Amino acid sequence: MPPFDNKLTDAEIRAVVEYFKSLWSAEHRQYQWEETQKRARN
Repeated sequence: MPPFDNKLTDAEIRAVVEYFKSLWSAEHRQYQWEETQKRARN
């Protein structure tokens, strides 16, 4: 598969990330939310 360098816009990249996040289980989403909160406090 050829590389996607400079082929996806920022909006398209966000859409891909959101798609993968939609596949996460509830436990994975909870873990990520907790990690995000930890980093926001630092």
